[in-house]
Amino acid sequence: MAVSRWPLRAALVCLSALAACQHPVDHRSYVERAVALAPEIEKVTGLRFASPPKVEVRTSEQVRAFLERELQDSLARQDVASEEAVYKRFALIPDSVDLRAMLVRVLAQQVVGYYDPRSKTLYIVDGADSASADVTLRHELVHALQDQHVNVDSLERLAGQSDRATAAQAALEGEATYAQFGSNGIAMVAPGAWDRVRQQIRDNMERMPVLADAPFVVRESLLFPYLSGAEFARRVADHGGGDSLLARLPASTEQVLHADAFYGRDGGKPDAPTEVTLPAPAVGTTVHSNSFGEFQTRLLFYHHLQDLDDAARASIGWDGDRYAIVRTPQGEALAWLVVFDTPQDAAEFYDAMGEVIPKRYPDAKLGAALPKSITGRQYVAGGGRSLLLRAADVQGRPVVLYVDAPPGASTALVDLGKVTLRE
Repeated sequence: MAVSRWPLRAALVCLSALAACQHPVDHRSYVERAVALAPEIEKVTGLRFASPPKVEVRTSEQVRAFLERELQDSLARQDVASEEAVYKRFALIPDSVDLRAMLVRVLAQQVVGYYDPRSKTLYIVDGADSASADVTLRHELVHALQDQHVNVDSLERLAGQSDRATAAQAALEGEATYAQFGSNGIAMVAPGAWDRVRQQIRDNMERMPVLADAPFVVRESLLFPYLSGAEFARRVADHGGGDSLLARLPASTEQVLHADAFYGRDGGKPDAPTEVTLPAPAVGTTVHSNSFGEFQTRLLFYHHLQDLDDAARASIGWDGDRYAIVRTPQGEALAWLVVFDTPQDAAEFYDAMGEVIPKRYPDAKLGAALPKSITGRQYVAGGGRSLLLRAADVQGRPVVLYVDAPPGASTALVDLGKVTLRE
């Protein structure tokens, strides 16, 4: 676990343990073991330690206090509040959920160790069994090594760029996960090896009640940096050519998920995400604004449609997005604009959102028809909420706009003529 600007994406190192042997560990041996493991980690990553990492032991109470402090950080509070608001508008978590409190409960139960880039110290939780402690040391030593070559803390503290920060963390955690298993003698290139590791992590997760009971979006967001991140790290390692994972981190979860997006198709340029800037809303005040990303878009579709192929198909072609949580006189509204590579990609997303709306609002009905010059639909949902789904072009690029407004509020929150896109 590298300390993140949003600890929802913190490490669940105990999920990665290959065994659960309950052998006592002498705390003094942690430092000695870290020193002994360092050459293995250097060999797997191709990096070198400039100085030996600091290793200290923390009680579970100290870990919980640390997590609570991290979530009190102004940027973390902003990110958690933003995610909680958009998750609730999409019905990905119940309205009753306090996301911050849930994160503390989940992480306090799961974390076996973490690396803090601010103190430059690797911490192991007191009472960890020998197998978990050894796996944790391997994983966190990679983070300590990464932090000697790049500024880990700055990479994960990107205000209003959740998707980019998630992608960077997936690369860092993915490299640590890949190196953790590779240095432990597991032949990750053997047929089916990584599939078995993935399944083992999920099986372990199901035996941990707090995490297993968390909403689907929370569980998958926690696992993404380790599962998809490790697959990304493996692709970088297999690609060869002297590429260093730290030399060029992925700029989006799209680049983590798709090799062509990161490396470019047929010798072309990487598919960098389009930066979307929304204008001030026509009514009300923007209280949160962030990017959702391809990965979370996929989670949204799967949550409501329960079909992996449909979720992937509707999300592929994502090229950038921005959502805004707007406080209007009538209540909270959501405006979400997504940019696509091709009109066909936009059309598939548009059609899928048309299927999501009645799942999100089972009593939603079509509202008044839009002018013929506008491609889109309006809905009236339960309690009088107004919804808009619109396809359009902005600066010659295909986009889809989704608006969810409270009763009595207009869906005309975003002036598409004032949206700016930057590649």
